[in-house]
Amino acid sequence: MKNEKVRVGIIGANSTNWASRAHIPALQLLPEFELTAVSTTKMTSAQQAAEKFGVRHAFDNENDLVSCQDVDLVVIAVKVPFHFKLVKAAIDAGKMIYCEWPLGNGTKQAQELAELAAVKGIRTFTGLQALSLPETIYLKKAIGEGLIGEILSSSIIGSAGGWAAAKTPEDLYLLDPANGATMLDIPFAHTLAAFVDILGNFKSINSTLARRREEVTLLTTGEKFPLLTNDQIILSGILESGTVGNIHYRSGMSAGTNFLWEINGTKGDIVITGEVGHYQLSPVKLHYAASGKKLEPMEVPAEFLTQRAAVPAQPVHGMYYAYKAVWADLVNSTQFVPDFKDGVQMHKLLDNIVKSSQEGKNIIF
Repeated sequence: MKNEKVRVGIIGANSTNWASRAHIPALQLLPEFELTAVSTTKMTSAQQAAEKFGVRHAFDNENDLVSCQDVDLVVIAVKVPFHFKLVKAAIDAGKMIYCEWPLGNGTKQAQELAELAAVKGIRTFTGLQALSLPETIYLKKAIGEGLIGEILSSSIIGSAGGWAAAKTPEDLYLLDPANGATMLDIPFAHTLAAFVDILGNFKSINSTLARRREEVTLLTTGEKFPLLTNDQIILSGILESGTVGNIHYRSGMSAGTNFLWEINGTKGDIVITGEVGHYQLSPVKLHYAASGKKLEPMEVPAEFLTQRAAVPAQPVHGMYYAYKAVWADLVNSTQFVPDFKDGVQMHKLLDNIVKSSQEGKNIIF
């Protein structure tokens, strides 16, 4: 693709949800993309979104959107249980696809979608946007070039924010693992994707998953609902490089540390901090210290940042860089944005984390 606009159709683009708060504002900042179509389950909400964002086509079903001649890239931005049906419709239509993470409701669905897309030769993108963040790309380069020497260990502690209370009735679907949107699937997996991208894959893992809260409160009504999924995750292991890795995520928020990522090397340390354990969509600060020195702020060099005067804060920030990376892959025929095959690999890693906890054993890859 050379010097053409990518025409985007978003499934799940009403005027108030995640697509309208992150995807659409990001796309509006990128002249390489044009939002041409939106669909929801009701024509009234689709038309409202189309009017609000100046979009030509509004549909009340996915089939009309994926078959629209003015759509090149179909974006799936709905709840996880609907991903399989909607992605498959886009594959059947032969369109490029960007699907929010998780790719499927479980590995089986993700694998089938990846295979179907591969058979048709369709270009796919999985929404693990943490890999496209300037912070991730810079850290990977700096560490790879030996800024802090050989990496000895790396540890993360994070608070997931959710899974302790539900802000709205829509959030209740996060409480049931059958919906594929657990704490393990969302904040933990997004951060884990950046962890292995920067530091390398695990050679062995040992994990502990636990459910410490029995129920959560719906904040709008005060009602109590059962929490059916784990709200404590501990992953420890050895990376292929020999680096020791440890990640602990917990539900809710802490009065102390809510996101701290330390990378310790033979020549120094890097520390990443944030307000919540959603590395993919929450602002972070970087610090660096050579061995024996004090930590100092670590700025991301201009070469890793956009040339725009300003990019809005998260969550638009993350999606902006994700779409920039998609465009670069399309123009340069590269593959830096995770595709469906990469999505399957992340699903399999999560499966092994669950297996390790259930069987109480170390898993060697």
